[in-house]
Amino acid sequence: MKRNSSRKALKMSVALGLLALALSACGGSKDDKNNASPSASVSPSASASETPSASPSASAEASPSASTEAAAGFKTFKDGTYGTTFQYPEDWTYQENIGGAIVAFLSPRENDSDMFQENINFLIQDLGGQKVKLADYVDATKQQLGALITGFKLEDEGASSEDGVEAYNLLYSGKQGEYNLKWQQSFAIIEGKAYVITYTAEEGSFDKFVDQAGSIAESWDY
Repeated sequence: MKRNSSRKALKMSVALGLLALALSACGGSKDDKNNASPSASVSPSASASETPSASPSASAEASPSASTEAAAGFKTFKDGTYGTTFQYPEDWTYQENIGGAIVAFLSPRENDSDMFQENINFLIQDLGGQKVKLADYVDATKQQLGALITGFKLEDEGASSEDGVEAYNLLYSGKQGEYNLKWQQSFAIIEGKAYVITYTAEEGSFDKFVDQAGSIAESWDY
């Protein structure tokens, strides 16, 4: 990313953070090869038994809020709420305003039988004036992951810092519906807002798309 309390408040914050996780479980219909189709519960009470499905679609073409002024092979997306911008590969698609996330970017299908599109989504959450520490936000999130993901396994975690912004990163795996998935998630709290980035992939395809997802995250100009 580029940079341009009460227990109850923390619980609400984590619930919305986990909503981004639920959003990240995106699937697709092989009969609709040109559309991306993230599925998300609009409630923080999403359960691990929910199966990613194929409903609302995202056009591969830029919306009125997007610009084509980008590096070769990329498009630029600008959201209408925060005015933040992203650059994403031109063969990826996107979906706005699902479950509170600003936008989710979805990878192209690998073949006709590929029913899951690797994806990365971005959430900005106003913490309502509560002074929530990043460590507390992340700890509470980890405590709740097991309720959302079947067979949850924390594979790695650690803090990082870039341009004076402290972040915390989690790498974990588990199962949602029929999919064995792997997540890479980053959290930061800046000026009273939580910033959550979630990359989700089938375990066998994680490495294939992680660099492209990372380039989208690096391009986030907020």
